[in-house]
Amino acid sequence: GSVYPRSVKTTKSRKKEGTPVSKLRPKAPMVSASNDSVLAVTQMLASKRGDAAIITDESGGLAGIITDTDVTRRVVAKQLPASSTRVSDVMTANPSCVSMSDPAT
Repeated sequence: GSVYPRSVKTTKSRKKEGTPVSKLRPKAPMVSASNDSVLAVTQMLASKRGDAAIITDESGGLAGIITDTDVTRRVVAKQLPASSTRVSDVMTANPSCVSMSDPAT
């Protein structure tokens, strides 16, 4: 099934099952390759009104995630050139993930 980055770093005990993630109706993730430029990824996000993209490695596996906050803090604030900066250099690597059947709480 699909996996979605977990925004919480800690995992609570799952003694009681809550509402599954699927009930939250998450949007389909936007996906880019790790060797894409920050400019290409942010242009895709802007055109689709997104605020984050899943980044895949050469084999198509999950490499990381980049958010609009990552771009602001790691690219814009440091005055890096978006057209020549690889998204893999500024993304959050190895994010924790949840599946659609995991409890949302």
